[in-house]
Amino acid sequence: MADQPSDWLSKLGNLLVPSSSQPKTNPVATVSNTRILNELVASFQDSVPRESVGKSMLFNAHFLIILHPDTYEARQNAFPVIVNEAVNAFTTFIESQKSNYERVVPVAANWFFKFGGGREFGGEPVTPTDVKVVGALTGILPGNDPAQSPDRIHVTRRVKQTNRFEKVDIDPNTFQHIDFREPGAFVVKFTFSTPAPTTARPPAGAPATRHAPGLPRSLGAGLAQINHYIAELNKEDSYLMRDREIVVARKEPDNQHFPNYLLLESAYVSNPHARIRYNDEMQAFQIASFSRNETRVNEQLIPRSEPASPQWYALPDQAQILLNSMVTLTFQRHD
Repeated sequence: MADQPSDWLSKLGNLLVPSSSQPKTNPVATVSNTRILNELVASFQDSVPRESVGKSMLFNAHFLIILHPDTYEARQNAFPVIVNEAVNAFTTFIESQKSNYERVVPVAANWFFKFGGGREFGGEPVTPTDVKVVGALTGILPGNDPAQSPDRIHVTRRVKQTNRFEKVDIDPNTFQHIDFREPGAFVVKFTFSTPAPTTARPPAGAPATRHAPGLPRSLGAGLAQINHYIAELNKEDSYLMRDREIVVARKEPDNQHFPNYLLLESAYVSNPHARIRYNDEMQAFQIASFSRNETRVNEQLIPRSEPASPQWYALPDQAQILLNSMVTLTFQRHD
């Protein structure tokens, strides 16, 4: 009988000299930013034919992205970029589907994304290689007061590891093991393209009304319009900026008597949170942030300064201001 190397001797050799054909693997590295993005886009695209009715296009606008805690830590710095890419992909897909529908009628007012880390979801373990996306038309806010939470949340999710998505009812207690950190929450205003409004022309011979270039119209007409959306309340409203400088703050009794305060009913807003002013010399708007939590303008982080010594930063004529990842201000300068 020909001599053959014994099995135990071969194993011993591998222990003494590890084989180069057995590279070490990093389980977190298997979940790339692109993988998370692709799961989000797939969940959204699947919702369009399922949720749309007749000639009205509906789709999921609220998403929970559940990752293993190690994956969450490894990928959290890329979340804003993933959200931005996802919104771009959603918008492109909506445009490509408009020939099949007459109207785009989302139920929500904004895109809402919330990332969380957990080791278990729905009775199943969450591993470092898992990306679980839960989508809904609107209203996914885990962590609410249980007394105010519904008994069931109507959502869609991928069925195990298949490419099939199904509409299911989930008990809110399913989310109790997920750590949904507020820095992992993002709200993005819808920016669907709409036909340009037609403006009435003055009759022939009528005098043209002009104002000095670079200056806003009268204070009574407002220097700017600020629409705001509060995610935890799913509430939106608008504010007309008539003063040259305003303060953005949390709505509290002590602030009620200030006429130039934009008061927001949200625990995620600091008191004060920021100031917005019109700089006559520069003929431009500026913003200063005082919050220890994040303030972003068009996704750019605004460094914090002290209220007594504000550091001013340029505020574009059209801008999205995100307060603590939960309150969205849409700023629009008036000409």
